[in-house]
Amino acid sequence: MDFSKIEETRPDNPSEEERMVFHYSRSERLKRAPKIVQDYYSGDFKPYKGGLLKSLVNTKSNRLLFVTIIFAFGIILFMNYFGPQKSTGSLSGVDVSLSAFSYEDSLYASLKIKDASKKKKEEFKSGFPVTVTFSVYDKENLVIGERKVSGKYDGKEIFLRTTFSDYDIIKVGAVCSMNGGLVSLESPVEKR
Repeated sequence: MDFSKIEETRPDNPSEEERMVFHYSRSERLKRAPKIVQDYYSGDFKPYKGGLLKSLVNTKSNRLLFVTIIFAFGIILFMNYFGPQKSTGSLSGVDVSLSAFSYEDSLYASLKIKDASKKKKEEFKSGFPVTVTFSVYDKENLVIGERKVSGKYDGKEIFLRTTFSDYDIIKVGAVCSMNGGLVSLESPVEKR
């Protein structure tokens, strides 16, 4: 829209407010400014010349923030190495673990069911059927293959294994059932 052809209209008798004129004075403004601004304009301002670590621990609030960041980083590392993992679990009171690795053009997946504790050995003495469904996932997290493996668990350590053709498989999942219990595990594929 073009405003060049529009004329400004003013009343014939301007009021007191319309006659007021404002003037800018730097010295008046600087009198009311904070000390750091006054020092900057007068040339007395000295910039802080400290390193990264010195600036992180310079004030009490910075020290608190720095310690909090270090503490949070420590918790993340601790949980990453010692926290619960998706590749291990418990099935009917027995520890199970899933592992997978690829070698040449094949992927090997293995579910290990460990020995039962002394208290549970008697319960598993007669043996229970174990069923494991291995699933392999690609980069888009889509299932590209499944295999079902069965075995019998009698309280002693057993391995249930299978192989897949390796077509850029990223992770392996396993759903294991035994004695009414069910556990779902996931493991990344190690390249060898």
